[in-house]
Amino acid sequence: MKDSNKIRVGIGGLFHETNTYATELTGPTTLKDLVVYEGEALLKLAGTAMGGAIDACLESDWEIVPTVFMHVNTTFGTVTDDAYAAVKQQLLSTLANEPVDVFYLMVHGAGIVQSTSDLEGDLAKSIREVVGVDTKIVASTDLHGKVTDLIAREYDYYTTCKEYAHVDFNPCAKEALLTGVSAFLNQLTPTMNYQKIPILLPPSTTMEAGTFGTLIRDKCLAYEENPQILNCSVMHGFPYQDTEYCGMYVLVTTDNDIVLAEQIATEFAQWIWDNRQLSLNLPPNVDQTIAITTDILATKGRYQAPAAFWENDNKPIVIADIGDNPGGGCTGDTTHLLSKILTTDLGKVAFFNIRDPQVVKQAIEAGVGATISVNLGGKLDPLRSGNPIACTAYVKSISDGIETIRGPMLNGVSFDLGPSVRLSIGQVDVIVQTGLGQAFDDVSGRAHGIDIYEYDVVCVKSSAHWRAFYQKVSDHLLMADSPGLTTARVGEFAHTKLTHPIYPIDNDASFPIGA
Repeated sequence: MKDSNKIRVGIGGLFHETNTYATELTGPTTLKDLVVYEGEALLKLAGTAMGGAIDACLESDWEIVPTVFMHVNTTFGTVTDDAYAAVKQQLLSTLANEPVDVFYLMVHGAGIVQSTSDLEGDLAKSIREVVGVDTKIVASTDLHGKVTDLIAREYDYYTTCKEYAHVDFNPCAKEALLTGVSAFLNQLTPTMNYQKIPILLPPSTTMEAGTFGTLIRDKCLAYEENPQILNCSVMHGFPYQDTEYCGMYVLVTTDNDIVLAEQIATEFAQWIWDNRQLSLNLPPNVDQTIAITTDILATKGRYQAPAAFWENDNKPIVIADIGDNPGGGCTGDTTHLLSKILTTDLGKVAFFNIRDPQVVKQAIEAGVGATISVNLGGKLDPLRSGNPIACTAYVKSISDGIETIRGPMLNGVSFDLGPSVRLSIGQVDVIVQTGLGQAFDDVSGRAHGIDIYEYDVVCVKSSAHWRAFYQKVSDHLLMADSPGLTTARVGEFAHTKLTHPIYPIDNDASFPIGA
C-alpha cells in the first residue's frame, strides 16, 4: 500500500520563454545568463509565485527532494545546448540517487533549445528515463506555452495558469502537485486530450472585461464545473518565436474519460476558432496613446503637491510600452514612446525603464549631481529601436540594480539587473538600466526614491504583467504599441517553420488544421 504520509517529491527544472527573433540581437541564453537555485537553496522560493509546489509539500509535510532550478534572467534568446546539458546533468544526477514518487517540473511552456523546439517535452522524457514509469511527472506552466505529443505522453498531468498577468502561478502549481500525488496514490487517473488551433494570438489580458483572454478564461472555469473535468487549460501560445509549435492549444484533462476529454477539447477549440476575429482587437500606437493621455489630463488635472503626504490622493495615468517588453525578449532600449513624451507636455513623468549600459556607465563616472549630455537608447535593434535621444540630463541617483518584486506577479522573486541610474530630463525622470527587466511593479523606481503617486504619468515596459500591480495604482491603464519585438501586430513576424497556414497571416488557415 502507498503511504500518503511518506510522499517524496522531486522539484526542479528550467523556466525559459524563448524569443527566437531576439537571439541575434541580445545573444543566446548561456549558463551564465540563468539564475540558479541548487539543492536546498531552491526551498527559498517557498511562499513566492514560483514556489507553489514547495508550499504544497510543506503544508502536507511531504519530503522534498530539491534538484536544480534555473530561470531566465535578462536574456530570452534561444537556450544553448551547453546550458541545457548542464541543467539536465545536475537534475538527473540527483534523481539517479534519490528516488521520488512525484516530480514537479518547473518549466515555462515556451522554451526552445538550439537542438530542440520542445524543451518541456524533452526534459520530461529525460527525467522519465531515470525515475521510471511509476513516478508521476507534473507541471503547471505559463499560459504562453504549447502542448506537443511528447508532452502529452511524458507528463502525467500538465496544465497552465489561467490569468494574464499570471497572479495565479502559485495556486496552479499547488493544484498540479496535489493532482500528481492523488494519481500516484491511485485516487484518480488524469486523462488528457489536446487540440491545436492555428491562431497567432497577440498578448490578451484577463484583467479587462471583454478581452479574448478574459472570455477564454471564463469558459475554462465554466467547463471545470463538471466534476469529471480535472482541468481545462488554454495555452495562448507565444507568437514571438519561429517554430513548428506556434499556435493556440486547448488541453482538457478528465478523470479516466478520454471520450469526454476529446469532446470538450474539440468543442472549446472550435469556439475559439469561430471567434478568432476577437484576436484582432489591437491596442493603439504610440501617437494615439499620447493623444488619449493628453485628453485625460485635460479632464483630470495635473498633480499638485498636498500639504501633507498622507493627503495625497493622486493616481497617475499608467502607460505600458507593450511593443518593447523586456520580459518577452525585447531589447528594452526602444525610444519611440520616450521620444514622444519628451516632446509633449504631460506634466511630471516617471519612465521605467530604458536599457543603455553606455549611458549608465557615463552617468556613474560623472557622479550624482552632474549634468551630462547623452545619446539615450536606440542602440540595440537597428530595425525597431528608433533613434538615440540626444539630450542633457541631470544624474539624480545610482542603484546597484538588485531588485525584489513586491507586486502580486512574481512576488518575492529577486533579479539582478545590473547598475541603474535616475536621469532627470526636464519634468521626466528616466530609470536607465544596464540589464533587461520588465516592470512587474514600481521597484526599479523605488530604488531611486521615486514615489509614483507624485507623478502625472508613469510609463513602464511590459505587455501585461504590469497590470497585476498597477491596476490598484491607477484608474487609467493605457497601452502603447510601439514597433518592438513584442508588438501586438504579430503578423509582422515570419513563421517559416510552421507546416500549416496560420491566422491572421494566411487566408487559407483552417480548423481542424488541414480541413
